[in-house]
Amino acid sequence: MRSALAKAGVLTEALPYIRTYRGQTVVVKIGGQALDDPAKASLVAEDLALMALVGIELVVVHGGGPQVSEAMTQAGIEPKFVDGLRVTDAPSMEIVRRVLIGSINSDLVARLNAAGLSAVGLSGADGGLVEVTTTRGAGGEDLGLVGEVTAVDPALISSLLADGRTPVVASVAPNAEGVVHNVNADAAAGAIAAALDAAKLVFLTNVEGLYADFGDRDSLVSELKLADLEAMLPGLSAGMRPKATSVVDGLRAGVGKAHILDGRIEHALLVEVFTDEGIGTQVLPGSSTGNGFKGER
Repeated sequence: MRSALAKAGVLTEALPYIRTYRGQTVVVKIGGQALDDPAKASLVAEDLALMALVGIELVVVHGGGPQVSEAMTQAGIEPKFVDGLRVTDAPSMEIVRRVLIGSINSDLVARLNAAGLSAVGLSGADGGLVEVTTTRGAGGEDLGLVGEVTAVDPALISSLLADGRTPVVASVAPNAEGVVHNVNADAAAGAIAAALDAAKLVFLTNVEGLYADFGDRDSLVSELKLADLEAMLPGLSAGMRPKATSVVDGLRAGVGKAHILDGRIEHALLVEVFTDEGIGTQVLPGSSTGNGFKGER
């Protein structure tokens, strides 16, 4: 009986959040680490399915960094990064496409469909969804076929959502000449969320959240405002900076709020979206909290 009552309490706590976000668009970016382990990937797929089945218009954007790096190494290509972006020559780009579209995307779509959804696999190249321009490193380094998002046409995603589908987007996209580029999945998720006027932008990553002092676990930030995050950008690690930048860009463009969560925690998505407690870091629009980034939720 005690167990049943506890479960009823969880459902009661979730109800107002379900009411709030039913019919709202939530963009979830999943890092490759969360998809590398089949058991963990299945749990993530079940959580995503629950979100969609209670009426959230869910859009999934995924990366695949560890899997791409492993495939490159197996092919005799040494993975190289500049400012958190993968240096991508033509042979590397073929591996990126094969891993992200042919392996990770199709596997995630299958898991979501098995969990009861009608998921559809896409890339930024489909339906003119994302257009990019070739970008360079902060110091002018040649990154090869690495794209910076310049435009998002959400018509295809909006059509799929209206039809009850769940779009699952792999982060590759063409430039104006049709040359497909590797796109940072964090940046792609932020741009897509902005184009859809999403209520939430959620990052499932491999850290607990955003740290005021990188490496100091006691400096984990529970909640902060957009202005706080903008001030922190120059001092963030190379791995966190693309996520934080996409959060800033998304909130500036009208996204309701953003979350950076530890995807290694089981059901992290459900705890963040449907409970009072929340985990990880929540970023809200507005000026500084003025409290040393120690906001409580």
